[in-house]
Amino acid sequence: MSNSQQHITIIDVSPRDGLQNEPEILPVATKVALVRRLVEAGVPWVEVGAFVNPRQVPQQAGTTEVAMALTDDETARFTCLIPNMRGYELAAAAGMRHVRLVLAASESLNQANFKRSVNDSLEDFAHIVAQAARDGVAFGVAIGASFGCPFEGAVAPARVLNLVCKAVDLGATEIILADTTGMGAPTQVARICGEALSLLKQQADLTVHFHNTRNTGYANAFAAWQVGVRRFDASLGGIGGCPFAPRAVGNIATEDLVHMFYGMGVCTGIDLGKLLDASNWLAAQLGRPLPALVGKAGPVYHTC
Repeated sequence: MSNSQQHITIIDVSPRDGLQNEPEILPVATKVALVRRLVEAGVPWVEVGAFVNPRQVPQQAGTTEVAMALTDDETARFTCLIPNMRGYELAAAAGMRHVRLVLAASESLNQANFKRSVNDSLEDFAHIVAQAARDGVAFGVAIGASFGCPFEGAVAPARVLNLVCKAVDLGATEIILADTTGMGAPTQVARICGEALSLLKQQADLTVHFHNTRNTGYANAFAAWQVGVRRFDASLGGIGGCPFAPRAVGNIATEDLVHMFYGMGVCTGIDLGKLLDASNWLAAQLGRPLPALVGKAGPVYHTC
């Protein structure tokens, strides 16, 4: 099979992970416009926000209104992040048909993010999953600090893989391995992703979520692709990060990732020109240049 036939899926997380670490709080109408520009560019999945306490993450205020303004169609699907049952209830009430439960592979980051142990998060997930089954809502599980924790340092791969198994046992259709503070290295990523794919045996999709905090995000994405990963989170403009982890800045940029894959002859189904237009628009909304580089230098590759 040629590279051009190995279509990949990119999930843009800029309305959630992108905006949550920005000082600006965008109006609901602007967030909805961002999602619609991504869909117009051909992005097949968008993480539209997080159903969290707006006092803790004020940038995510209005996620209910954003979700209610959007509807899954033939070209795009939407997901959101939820940390607990209350978040799930809000998401379901807003019409979300897919949600991402989130926890961390390290106890320290789970406590910093969610004020509970990893086991407590898993127990809560069991209740959420039961309700989601009754509601017909599909779910994924995002595992933060999969490649290192800002508080504890190295995280044992066995711990990450154990959580992958637990997520599959819960019935997750998607597992997201997240490098919350950009600590992963390509060889480490290849090893853990390869083992996770072997465990999953196509029972669930494997998605990777990389930050470019230490300038390894794209190398890590390439390493994951080499071992068979075909789903990638990315953020328009390269904005974002975790507000509860120190120095957690910089998602890999959607436009830079698309450009890299097109240079490799790998299809994404995304119109790079429209994506760059959306990135320029977002920069104007935020009032500053964004970290992504392809728009600054100009693309070499336009399609696969």
